[in-house]
Amino acid sequence: MRHILGVDIGGTFTDFALIDDAGEINLWKEATTPADPGIAIRDGLAALAETRGLEIRQLIESLDLFVHGQTIATNTVIQRNGPKTGLLCTEGFRDVLYFRDGFKPDRYNVSLPREKDFIRRDLRLPVTERIDYRGDVLQKLDEKSVREAVKVFKKHGVESVAVALLWSIVNPSHEQKVKKIVAKQLPGVPVVLSSDVLPMIREWERTSSTVLSAYILPGISEYTINLEKYLAANGFGHNLLVMQLNGGTATLAQLLKRPIYALASGPAAGPSAGLYCAERMKVNNVITIDMGGTSFDVCMVTDGHPALTQDMRIHDNPVGVSAIEVHSIGAGGGSIAWIDKGGALQVGPQSAGAEPGPACYELGGDQPTVTDVNVVLGYINPDYFLGGRRAINAEASARAIDKVIAKPLGLTTEQAADGIFRIVNTNMVNAIRVVSVEKGIDPRGYNLVVGGGAGPIHAGSLGRELGMAQAIIPRFGGVFCSYGMIVSDVRLDLVRAFASNTAALDLARINKIFSELEGEAIAELKSQGFPRSRIEIRRFADAKYSNQIHELTIPLPSRGKIKKSDIGDIAEEFHGLHERMFSYCVRESEVDLFHWRITALGKLPDTEARVFKRTRKPVSEAQKGTRPVYSSEAGKFKKTKIYDGDLLQHGMTVVGPAVIEQENMTVVVLGKQTLKINRYGDFVLAIN
Repeated sequence: MRHILGVDIGGTFTDFALIDDAGEINLWKEATTPADPGIAIRDGLAALAETRGLEIRQLIESLDLFVHGQTIATNTVIQRNGPKTGLLCTEGFRDVLYFRDGFKPDRYNVSLPREKDFIRRDLRLPVTERIDYRGDVLQKLDEKSVREAVKVFKKHGVESVAVALLWSIVNPSHEQKVKKIVAKQLPGVPVVLSSDVLPMIREWERTSSTVLSAYILPGISEYTINLEKYLAANGFGHNLLVMQLNGGTATLAQLLKRPIYALASGPAAGPSAGLYCAERMKVNNVITIDMGGTSFDVCMVTDGHPALTQDMRIHDNPVGVSAIEVHSIGAGGGSIAWIDKGGALQVGPQSAGAEPGPACYELGGDQPTVTDVNVVLGYINPDYFLGGRRAINAEASARAIDKVIAKPLGLTTEQAADGIFRIVNTNMVNAIRVVSVEKGIDPRGYNLVVGGGAGPIHAGSLGRELGMAQAIIPRFGGVFCSYGMIVSDVRLDLVRAFASNTAALDLARINKIFSELEGEAIAELKSQGFPRSRIEIRRFADAKYSNQIHELTIPLPSRGKIKKSDIGDIAEEFHGLHERMFSYCVRESEVDLFHWRITALGKLPDTEARVFKRTRKPVSEAQKGTRPVYSSEAGKFKKTKIYDGDLLQHGMTVVGPAVIEQENMTVVVLGKQTLKINRYGDFVLAIN
């Protein structure tokens, strides 16, 4: 029997989703091991193999697909613990990173501290060369200037090099020569070229993306290469696939050429998971939420397409490439409750993480977290956390809440816990409003798709606050993103810069660009084993009105050559999108087009979902008993029915208030809410 596996390293847990060709799913959570993430992966593989009655090697040999998401790249940038990095740039442009685009994030704040640069100025070194906007060489590359700069890098112990030269987006020859010189003088030191990472106009964005790529490359390459070697040594005969921030997967070789795509790797899989379980219910408009141990991630999916952005930033440094628009806040199970200087109760963004973790783990943590709150309020069963694999001390949770929050504020432990619960819910509701209401979208027309071990505890409260009618909680919700990885296609995004205008569109040049990009993408995907019949090509262009400084990305005809008769439709596509985004358009105006893009998808075989027959058994057969659970509405604990989620079957209905327990997640059904189990075993919550 063959298997496919998704593995997602989170801040607290490493999640595993294993599915076989009969549709049977095994889910697993293993505590993340920050010092060496590979330990958690090997331990999780051993546990999954045991559940299947296999040795680890037998399981790995049976894998047709291993997709991996990780937080190493993001954490490296956030924690600024990457390698010493150097930048080679065109003479006269060493301060592109300093001047940025001329704007401050908070432009009216004269006291706003400036973000610390990832490369200090003495390691941003110029080389002598010049290429113009047409790609013509105005001044040949002075190789001596490159060698002199590399000597400085060597003296200072530079461990990674970024190269971003002017107009390499139309002629990368100088960057390629620089790479050869650096490789010869600094053997073993990785070199990242802007013409590989982001061949687009705008120097700051392109340089920033290249620098971030060089900054994260050594860390992710060491870890992922070691993982790939481990898998190969144990019989895995395929490419290791890595989740990208664009919502698709890539081979390790692809990713290491463009490391920027490793950022936000895990959360980008959430929309795929949400869409997968929603579409089989004939639902295309969803808001996916994923509440993990450290963060709460939100994404809008409209008409079956997750929202994309080219404005993603980390520490106000632009990433530059197209990314799934996931809005994240520090509101996970490990988020710490605290009192600010004004005496107000706050939750997050600080997190207890995997080590030491919440107070109830008794691993050294003494700060109250959201997980501690859910234990004290009776939502989480201390005897069944991770199916009983992890001991939970409810008294430790109560002590932490009482000491840090309740006594200073003059509250009972339960009142303090309820206050923390309400505040973290408010934070999450506000995060959902950022991607919906603040963009003019009414969330009431969407379904909530809920993931994360703690997400379903809060889903009923969030949906009720937002006025949403229904929440879908997948059976695999506890390992939401790892499951999303195994239903995500392989994806390759390529872009070429060329300025043109609808008044005089150079169709020959544009069609040549698309032909070259598509040829490159198809060759790459075929080398990975995809037949042409399973390769899908989509075309796009970046468009704007004259004198505008920002573009919108519009779809183009994806088959055949772009013809003169298509120009009017291309212009109208932009006018219509501009009107939808900004409430107006100027149809009599010409449209400028700058970047020509393709997205190439290697379509994976469909993952067949197991379909369950409707049961005639009463829901009472799934009831485990009752226990006191806190009711915010009543302001007290109430006797509440507890159900075994693994015994709930298609056709059963749970009437709230109730708590449903599974090994990897807990679902809370509030009063006046009902929950049904659909034919795929997912929980469908009528919010009311």
